[in-house]
Amino acid sequence: MTRISARQRLALFVLLAFAAAAAAGAASTPADATPAAAPPPAPAAATPGVDPLRITALLDGATREPASGRVRLHRTLRVVLNRAPNFTADRYALLLNGSEVRGLASATDSTEGGGARPPMSWIDFRLERTADNDAVWRQLIGSPTSRTVAVNVSLRETPPPGCERGPAPCGPPATILGGADAGTFDLVVLSVPRLLGALLAIVAVVAIVWGHARTRATLRDNLLPQLAPSTQPYSLGRWQMAFWFTLVFAAFVFLFVLLGDYNTITAQSLLLMGISSVTAFASVEVDAAKDSPADKANRGLRALGLQSYADVERVRAEIGDRESRLRGTPAPTALQRAQWQGEIQDRNNVLRLYLDKTRPFQTEGWWRDVTTDFNGTAIHRVQVVCWTVLLGLVFVIEVYTNLAMPAFSGSVLALMGISGAGYVGFKYPESNN
Repeated sequence: MTRISARQRLALFVLLAFAAAAAAGAASTPADATPAAAPPPAPAAATPGVDPLRITALLDGATREPASGRVRLHRTLRVVLNRAPNFTADRYALLLNGSEVRGLASATDSTEGGGARPPMSWIDFRLERTADNDAVWRQLIGSPTSRTVAVNVSLRETPPPGCERGPAPCGPPATILGGADAGTFDLVVLSVPRLLGALLAIVAVVAIVWGHARTRATLRDNLLPQLAPSTQPYSLGRWQMAFWFTLVFAAFVFLFVLLGDYNTITAQSLLLMGISSVTAFASVEVDAAKDSPADKANRGLRALGLQSYADVERVRAEIGDRESRLRGTPAPTALQRAQWQGEIQDRNNVLRLYLDKTRPFQTEGWWRDVTTDFNGTAIHRVQVVCWTVLLGLVFVIEVYTNLAMPAFSGSVLALMGISGAGYVGFKYPESNN
Protein backbone atom coordinates (compact mmCIF):
# COMPACT_ATOMS: atom_id res chain seq x y z
CA MET A 1 0.00 0.00 0.00
CA THR A 2 1.31 3.47 -0.91
CA ARG A 3 1.97 5.56 2.14
CA ILE A 4 0.82 9.17 2.15
CA SER A 5 3.54 11.60 3.19
CA ALA A 6 3.06 14.48 5.59
CA ARG A 7 3.20 17.01 2.73
CA GLN A 8 0.55 15.11 0.78
CA ARG A 9 -1.70 15.05 3.84
CA LEU A 10 -1.19 18.79 4.16
CA ALA A 11 -2.17 19.31 0.52
CA LEU A 12 -5.34 17.25 1.02
CA PHE A 13 -6.17 19.35 4.06
CA VAL A 14 -5.71 22.52 1.99
CA LEU A 15 -8.13 21.23 -0.64
CA LEU A 16 -10.71 20.66 2.06
CA ALA A 17 -10.03 24.21 3.31
CA PHE A 18 -11.09 25.56 -0.09
CA ALA A 19 -14.43 23.83 0.23
CA ALA A 20 -14.86 25.20 3.75
CA ALA A 21 -14.07 28.73 2.56
CA ALA A 22 -16.63 28.46 -0.21
CA ALA A 23 -19.24 27.19 2.25
CA ALA A 24 -18.45 30.05 4.62
CA GLY A 25 -18.84 32.50 1.75
CA ALA A 26 -22.26 31.12 0.92
CA ALA A 27 -23.30 31.38 4.55
CA SER A 28 -22.05 34.96 4.89
CA THR A 29 -23.73 36.29 1.76
CA PRO A 30 -25.90 39.18 2.89
CA ALA A 31 -29.49 39.46 1.94
CA ASP A 32 -30.55 42.19 -0.43
CA ALA A 33 -30.37 45.37 1.63
CA THR A 34 -32.46 47.42 -0.78
CA PRO A 35 -35.43 48.71 1.20
CA ALA A 36 -38.86 47.87 -0.05
CA ALA A 37 -40.75 50.72 -1.58
CA ALA A 38 -43.22 52.17 0.89
CA PRO A 39 -46.04 54.62 0.23
CA PRO A 40 -45.09 58.17 1.17
CA PRO A 41 -46.45 59.18 4.58
CA ALA A 42 -49.05 61.83 4.83
CA PRO A 43 -47.96 65.39 5.63
CA ALA A 44 -48.18 66.44 9.24
CA ALA A 45 -51.75 67.35 10.08
CA ALA A 46 -52.41 70.86 11.30
CA THR A 47 -53.91 71.31 14.74
CA PRO A 48 -56.17 74.34 15.25
CA GLY A 49 -54.34 77.08 17.13
CA VAL A 50 -50.93 75.34 16.81
CA ASP A 51 -48.27 76.31 14.29
CA PRO A 52 -47.56 73.20 12.15
CA LEU A 53 -44.12 71.73 12.79
CA ARG A 54 -41.74 72.40 9.90
CA ILE A 55 -38.02 72.55 9.06
CA THR A 56 -36.60 76.07 9.03
CA ALA A 57 -32.87 75.43 8.49
CA LEU A 58 -30.19 72.77 8.10
CA LEU A 59 -26.88 73.29 9.91
CA ASP A 60 -23.55 71.58 10.49
CA GLY A 61 -23.93 70.22 14.01
CA ALA A 62 -20.31 70.98 14.88
CA THR A 63 -19.88 74.49 13.49
CA ARG A 64 -23.54 75.60 13.42
CA GLU A 65 -22.87 76.97 9.96
CA PRO A 66 -25.21 76.24 7.03
CA ALA A 67 -24.98 72.55 6.21
CA SER A 68 -24.70 73.02 2.44
CA GLY A 69 -21.20 72.11 1.28
CA ARG A 70 -20.04 71.26 4.81
CA VAL A 71 -21.76 68.09 5.98
CA ARG A 72 -20.55 64.65 4.86
CA LEU A 73 -20.64 61.13 6.23
CA HIS A 74 -19.67 60.86 9.91
CA ARG A 75 -20.73 64.44 10.56
CA THR A 76 -23.80 65.69 12.42
CA LEU A 77 -26.71 67.20 10.53
CA ARG A 78 -28.73 69.61 12.64
CA VAL A 79 -32.36 69.92 11.56
CA VAL A 80 -33.73 73.20 12.95
CA LEU A 81 -37.48 73.36 13.62
CA ASN A 82 -39.86 76.28 13.94
CA ARG A 83 -40.84 75.16 17.44
CA ALA A 84 -40.27 72.40 19.96
CA PRO A 85 -41.04 68.94 18.54
CA ASN A 86 -44.21 67.18 19.59
CA PHE A 87 -42.42 64.11 20.93
CA THR A 88 -38.95 63.00 22.00
CA ALA A 89 -36.25 62.91 19.33
CA ASP A 90 -36.31 59.11 18.99
CA ARG A 91 -39.82 59.41 17.49
CA TYR A 92 -38.41 61.23 14.43
CA ALA A 93 -36.74 59.48 11.51
CA LEU A 94 -34.51 61.25 8.99
CA LEU A 95 -35.49 61.01 5.32
CA LEU A 96 -33.01 61.93 2.58
CA ASN A 97 -34.57 62.33 -0.86
CA GLY A 98 -37.62 60.55 0.49
CA SER A 99 -35.75 57.45 1.76
CA GLU A 100 -35.51 56.75 5.47
CA VAL A 101 -31.95 56.50 6.80
CA ARG A 102 -32.24 53.76 9.38
CA GLY A 103 -29.81 52.79 12.10
CA LEU A 104 -28.57 56.31 12.87
CA ALA A 105 -27.23 57.17 16.28
CA SER A 106 -29.80 58.45 18.76
CA ALA A 107 -30.94 61.93 17.82
CA THR A 108 -31.00 64.72 20.39
CA ASP A 109 -33.09 67.85 20.58
CA SER A 110 -32.59 71.08 22.46
CA THR A 111 -34.01 74.55 22.85
CA GLU A 112 -31.94 77.62 23.50
CA GLY A 113 -32.52 81.34 23.44
CA GLY A 114 -33.49 84.11 25.76
CA GLY A 115 -33.57 87.89 25.81
CA ALA A 116 -33.35 89.32 22.31
CA ARG A 117 -32.36 85.93 20.89
CA PRO A 118 -35.36 83.87 19.80
CA PRO A 119 -35.55 80.29 21.04
CA MET A 120 -34.49 77.58 18.60
CA SER A 121 -35.30 73.89 18.61
CA TRP A 122 -33.49 71.24 16.64
CA ILE A 123 -32.88 67.52 16.23
CA ASP A 124 -29.34 66.25 15.56
CA PHE A 125 -28.67 63.22 13.38
CA ARG A 126 -25.24 61.59 13.19
CA LEU A 127 -24.84 60.55 9.53
CA GLU A 128 -23.39 57.05 9.83
CA ARG A 129 -23.33 54.31 7.21
CA THR A 130 -24.57 50.99 8.55
CA ALA A 131 -25.90 47.75 7.14
CA ASP A 132 -29.45 49.03 7.73
CA ASN A 133 -29.05 52.15 5.61
CA ASP A 134 -26.33 51.12 3.14
CA ALA A 135 -28.77 51.03 0.21
CA VAL A 136 -29.76 54.66 0.84
CA TRP A 137 -26.15 55.85 0.89
CA ARG A 138 -25.37 53.93 -2.28
CA GLN A 139 -28.10 55.85 -4.06
CA LEU A 140 -26.91 59.17 -2.66
CA ILE A 141 -23.13 59.03 -3.03
CA GLY A 142 -22.50 56.14 -5.42
CA SER A 143 -20.75 56.79 -8.76
CA PRO A 144 -19.78 60.36 -7.82
CA THR A 145 -19.23 62.82 -10.67
CA SER A 146 -19.20 66.06 -8.70
CA ARG A 147 -18.02 67.34 -5.36
CA THR A 148 -21.52 67.54 -3.82
CA VAL A 149 -24.97 66.10 -4.39
CA ALA A 150 -28.24 67.92 -3.66
CA VAL A 151 -30.27 66.25 -0.92
CA ASN A 152 -33.80 66.99 0.23
CA VAL A 153 -34.38 66.54 3.96
CA SER A 154 -37.60 65.69 5.71
CA LEU A 155 -38.61 64.03 8.97
CA ARG A 156 -41.07 61.27 9.70
CA GLU A 157 -42.92 61.68 12.97
CA THR A 158 -44.16 58.49 14.60
CA PRO A 159 -46.23 59.00 17.75
CA PRO A 160 -45.50 56.53 20.55
CA PRO A 161 -47.96 53.73 21.27
CA GLY A 162 -50.92 54.85 23.38
CA CYS A 163 -50.12 58.49 22.64
CA GLU A 164 -52.43 60.90 24.43
CA ARG A 165 -50.26 63.97 24.76
CA GLY A 166 -48.72 66.66 22.61
CA PRO A 167 -50.25 69.41 20.54
CA ALA A 168 -50.29 67.23 17.42
CA PRO A 169 -52.96 64.59 17.11
CA CYS A 170 -51.90 61.03 17.75
CA GLY A 171 -52.30 59.08 14.55
CA PRO A 172 -50.31 57.42 11.78
CA PRO A 173 -46.77 58.55 10.93
CA ALA A 174 -46.63 61.99 9.32
CA THR A 175 -43.96 63.77 7.29
CA ILE A 176 -42.48 67.09 8.37
CA LEU A 177 -41.22 69.12 5.44
CA GLY A 178 -39.13 72.23 5.02
CA GLY A 179 -39.56 75.27 2.82
CA ALA A 180 -38.21 75.60 -0.70
CA ASP A 181 -34.66 76.24 0.56
CA ALA A 182 -34.84 75.22 4.22
CA GLY A 183 -35.19 71.50 3.49
CA THR A 184 -32.38 71.13 0.94
CA PHE A 185 -28.59 71.11 1.28
CA ASP A 186 -25.55 69.96 -0.71
CA LEU A 187 -24.06 66.79 0.80
CA VAL A 188 -20.28 66.63 0.41
CA VAL A 189 -19.25 63.51 -1.51
CA LEU A 190 -15.81 64.34 -2.91
CA SER A 191 -13.27 66.51 -1.18
CA VAL A 192 -10.46 67.44 -3.57
CA PRO A 193 -7.69 67.22 -0.91
CA ARG A 194 -9.08 63.92 0.35
CA LEU A 195 -9.45 62.55 -3.19
CA LEU A 196 -5.87 63.49 -4.06
CA GLY A 197 -4.67 61.96 -0.80
CA ALA A 198 -6.57 58.74 -1.54
CA LEU A 199 -5.14 58.50 -5.06
CA LEU A 200 -1.60 59.15 -3.80
CA ALA A 201 -2.04 56.44 -1.18
CA ILE A 202 -3.15 53.96 -3.86
CA VAL A 203 -0.22 54.83 -6.11
CA ALA A 204 2.15 54.35 -3.17
CA VAL A 205 0.68 50.93 -2.34
CA VAL A 206 0.89 49.72 -5.95
CA ALA A 207 4.43 51.09 -6.37
CA ILE A 208 5.68 49.47 -3.18
CA VAL A 209 4.13 46.03 -3.78
CA TRP A 210 4.64 45.64 -7.52
CA GLY A 211 7.78 47.76 -7.88
CA HIS A 212 9.43 45.72 -5.14
CA ALA A 213 8.37 42.49 -6.85
CA ARG A 214 9.99 43.32 -10.19
CA THR A 215 13.55 42.88 -8.94
CA ARG A 216 13.01 40.53 -6.02
CA ALA A 217 11.68 37.02 -5.49
CA THR A 218 8.59 38.20 -3.61
CA LEU A 219 6.16 37.06 -6.33
CA ARG A 220 8.41 34.46 -7.97
CA ASP A 221 9.02 30.75 -7.56
CA ASN A 222 12.31 30.19 -5.77
CA LEU A 223 12.73 26.69 -7.21
CA LEU A 224 16.35 27.39 -8.21
CA PRO A 225 18.11 29.58 -5.62
CA GLN A 226 21.06 29.79 -8.03
CA LEU A 227 19.03 32.13 -10.30
CA ALA A 228 19.06 35.88 -9.85
CA PRO A 229 15.79 37.09 -8.25
CA SER A 230 14.92 39.14 -11.35
CA THR A 231 15.24 36.08 -13.63
CA GLN A 232 13.20 33.62 -11.58
CA PRO A 233 9.76 32.77 -13.03
CA TYR A 234 6.64 34.40 -11.62
CA SER A 235 4.47 32.30 -9.29
CA LEU A 236 0.75 32.17 -10.07
CA GLY A 237 -0.20 31.47 -6.45
CA ARG A 238 1.91 34.30 -5.02
CA TRP A 239 0.75 36.68 -7.77
CA GLN A 240 -2.91 35.98 -7.01
CA MET A 241 -2.31 36.49 -3.28
CA ALA A 242 -0.58 39.83 -3.91
CA PHE A 243 -3.32 40.85 -6.38
CA TRP A 244 -6.15 40.53 -3.85
CA PHE A 245 -4.09 42.00 -1.03
CA THR A 246 -3.33 45.07 -3.15
CA LEU A 247 -6.96 45.52 -4.24
CA VAL A 248 -8.46 45.18 -0.76
CA PHE A 249 -5.78 47.30 0.91
CA ALA A 250 -5.96 50.04 -1.73
CA ALA A 251 -9.78 50.08 -1.53
CA PHE A 252 -9.63 50.32 2.26
CA VAL A 253 -7.19 53.25 2.12
CA PHE A 254 -9.20 54.96 -0.62
CA LEU A 255 -12.51 54.74 1.24
CA PHE A 256 -10.96 55.70 4.57
CA VAL A 257 -9.24 58.79 3.20
CA LEU A 258 -12.21 59.83 1.06
CA LEU A 259 -15.08 59.10 3.46
CA GLY A 260 -13.36 58.82 6.84
CA ASP A 261 -14.95 55.39 7.22
CA TYR A 262 -12.79 52.51 8.47
CA ASN A 263 -15.58 49.90 8.67
CA THR A 264 -15.52 49.14 4.95
CA ILE A 265 -13.98 45.66 4.75
CA THR A 266 -16.61 43.02 3.98
CA ALA A 267 -16.52 39.37 4.96
CA GLN A 268 -16.37 38.45 1.28
CA SER A 269 -13.21 40.55 0.81
CA LEU A 270 -11.55 38.70 3.67
CA LEU A 271 -12.57 35.35 2.18
CA LEU A 272 -11.06 36.30 -1.18
CA MET A 273 -7.78 37.14 0.55
CA GLY A 274 -8.00 33.88 2.50
CA ILE A 275 -8.64 31.76 -0.61
CA SER A 276 -5.71 33.34 -2.45
CA SER A 277 -3.43 32.87 0.59
CA VAL A 278 -4.32 29.19 0.87
CA THR A 279 -3.75 28.77 -2.87
CA ALA A 280 -0.27 30.30 -2.63
CA PHE A 281 0.64 28.22 0.44
CA ALA A 282 -0.61 24.98 -1.07
CA SER A 283 1.23 25.55 -4.36
CA VAL A 284 4.51 26.06 -2.51
CA GLU A 285 3.98 22.88 -0.50
CA VAL A 286 3.18 20.86 -3.62
CA ASP A 287 6.37 22.09 -5.31
CA ALA A 288 8.37 21.11 -2.25
CA ALA A 289 6.74 17.67 -1.99
CA LYS A 290 7.39 16.39 -5.53
CA ASP A 291 10.64 15.62 -7.38
CA SER A 292 10.63 17.88 -10.42
CA PRO A 293 13.06 18.87 -13.21
CA ALA A 294 13.96 21.91 -11.14
CA ASP A 295 15.04 19.63 -8.28
CA LYS A 296 17.28 17.67 -10.66
CA ALA A 297 18.87 20.88 -11.96
CA ASN A 298 19.34 22.09 -8.39
CA ARG A 299 21.24 18.93 -7.44
CA GLY A 300 23.50 19.31 -10.50
CA LEU A 301 24.30 22.93 -9.68
CA ARG A 302 25.09 22.08 -6.09
CA ALA A 303 27.53 19.46 -7.36
CA LEU A 304 29.32 22.31 -9.18
CA GLY A 305 29.62 24.19 -5.89
CA LEU A 306 26.80 26.64 -6.65
CA GLN A 307 24.51 26.67 -3.64
CA SER A 308 22.91 30.07 -4.31
CA TYR A 309 23.11 33.03 -6.66
CA ALA A 310 25.79 34.50 -4.41
CA ASP A 311 28.07 31.62 -5.47
CA VAL A 312 27.42 32.47 -9.13
CA GLU A 313 28.42 36.07 -8.50
CA ARG A 314 31.53 34.85 -6.66
CA VAL A 315 32.62 32.75 -9.68
CA ARG A 316 32.14 35.74 -12.00
CA ALA A 317 34.12 37.95 -9.63
CA GLU A 318 36.96 35.39 -9.59
CA ILE A 319 37.06 35.42 -13.40
CA GLY A 320 37.22 39.21 -13.43
CA ASP A 321 39.97 39.17 -10.79
CA ARG A 322 42.20 36.83 -12.80
CA GLU A 323 41.59 38.72 -16.03
CA SER A 324 42.67 41.95 -14.34
CA ARG A 325 45.84 40.19 -13.11
CA LEU A 326 46.67 39.11 -16.65
CA ARG A 327 46.39 42.73 -17.82
CA GLY A 328 48.21 44.16 -14.82
CA THR A 329 51.70 45.47 -14.41
CA PRO A 330 54.25 44.18 -13.94
CA ALA A 331 53.42 41.51 -16.53
CA PRO A 332 52.85 38.05 -15.03
CA THR A 333 55.34 35.28 -15.55
CA ALA A 334 54.63 32.47 -17.97
CA LEU A 335 53.80 30.14 -15.05
CA GLN A 336 51.39 32.64 -13.52
CA ARG A 337 49.76 33.32 -16.90
CA ALA A 338 49.19 29.62 -17.50
CA GLN A 339 47.79 29.12 -13.99
CA TRP A 340 45.38 32.07 -14.19
CA GLN A 341 44.23 31.20 -17.70
CA GLY A 342 43.50 27.67 -16.51
CA GLU A 343 41.51 28.99 -13.56
CA ILE A 344 39.56 31.30 -15.88
CA GLN A 345 38.77 28.38 -18.19
CA ASP A 346 37.60 26.22 -15.28
CA ARG A 347 35.26 28.92 -14.02
CA ASN A 348 33.96 29.64 -17.52
CA ASN A 349 33.11 25.96 -17.84
CA VAL A 350 31.19 26.16 -14.56
CA LEU A 351 29.25 29.19 -15.80
CA ARG A 352 28.54 27.49 -19.13
CA LEU A 353 27.05 24.49 -17.33
CA TYR A 354 25.19 26.87 -15.04
CA LEU A 355 23.56 28.65 -17.98
CA ASP A 356 22.67 25.36 -19.70
CA LYS A 357 20.99 23.97 -16.59
CA THR A 358 19.14 27.16 -15.58
CA ARG A 359 17.99 28.43 -18.99
CA PRO A 360 14.75 26.35 -19.04
CA PHE A 361 13.79 27.72 -15.62
CA GLN A 362 14.32 31.43 -16.25
CA THR A 363 11.38 33.81 -16.61
CA GLU A 364 9.77 34.19 -20.01
CA GLY A 365 7.62 37.11 -18.96
CA TRP A 366 4.72 37.32 -16.55
CA TRP A 367 2.03 35.96 -18.88
CA ARG A 368 3.92 32.85 -20.00
CA ASP A 369 5.20 32.18 -16.47
CA VAL A 370 1.73 32.08 -14.89
CA THR A 371 -0.15 30.37 -17.73
CA THR A 372 2.26 27.72 -19.03
CA ASP A 373 4.39 24.78 -17.93
CA PHE A 374 6.85 22.59 -19.87
CA ASN A 375 3.94 21.18 -21.88
CA GLY A 376 2.68 24.60 -22.98
CA THR A 377 -0.45 26.50 -21.99
CA ALA A 378 -2.16 24.92 -18.96
CA ILE A 379 -5.94 25.38 -18.81
CA HIS A 380 -6.06 25.22 -15.00
CA ARG A 381 -3.62 28.14 -14.86
CA VAL A 382 -5.48 30.19 -17.48
CA GLN A 383 -8.71 29.61 -15.57
CA VAL A 384 -7.30 31.07 -12.35
CA VAL A 385 -5.81 34.10 -14.15
CA CYS A 386 -9.00 34.90 -16.09
CA TRP A 387 -11.34 34.65 -13.11
CA THR A 388 -8.97 36.61 -10.88
CA VAL A 389 -8.60 39.48 -13.35
CA LEU A 390 -12.33 39.56 -14.15
CA LEU A 391 -13.42 39.64 -10.50
CA GLY A 392 -10.71 42.24 -9.81
CA LEU A 393 -12.27 44.54 -12.42
CA VAL A 394 -15.71 43.96 -10.89
CA PHE A 395 -14.25 44.78 -7.47
CA VAL A 396 -12.82 48.11 -8.67
CA ILE A 397 -16.05 49.09 -10.46
CA GLU A 398 -18.15 48.25 -7.41
CA VAL A 399 -15.92 50.31 -5.12
CA TYR A 400 -16.39 53.37 -7.33
CA THR A 401 -20.09 52.75 -8.02
CA ASN A 402 -21.10 52.31 -4.39
CA LEU A 403 -18.13 53.84 -2.55
CA ALA A 404 -18.05 50.56 -0.65
CA MET A 405 -16.36 47.19 -1.02
CA PRO A 406 -18.52 44.65 -2.86
CA ALA A 407 -20.23 41.76 -1.14
CA PHE A 408 -19.73 38.84 -3.52
CA SER A 409 -22.22 36.02 -3.41
CA GLY A 410 -21.42 32.58 -2.06
CA SER A 411 -21.43 31.22 -5.62
CA VAL A 412 -18.67 33.62 -6.68
CA LEU A 413 -16.56 32.68 -3.66
CA ALA A 414 -17.14 29.00 -4.39
CA LEU A 415 -15.98 29.64 -7.96
CA MET A 416 -12.72 31.11 -6.69
CA GLY A 417 -12.27 28.23 -4.27
CA ILE A 418 -12.86 25.62 -7.01
CA SER A 419 -10.44 27.39 -9.38
CA GLY A 420 -7.76 27.49 -6.68
CA ALA A 421 -8.33 23.86 -5.74
CA GLY A 422 -8.08 22.82 -9.39
CA TYR A 423 -4.81 24.70 -9.79
CA VAL A 424 -3.30 23.10 -6.68
CA GLY A 425 -4.54 19.63 -7.67
CA PHE A 426 -3.06 19.80 -11.18
CA LYS A 427 0.32 20.90 -9.80
CA TYR A 428 1.05 17.33 -8.69
CA PRO A 429 1.55 15.98 -12.22
CA GLU A 430 2.69 19.38 -13.59
CA SER A 431 6.36 20.00 -14.40
CA ASN A 432 7.92 23.09 -12.89
CA ASN A 433 8.63 25.79 -15.42
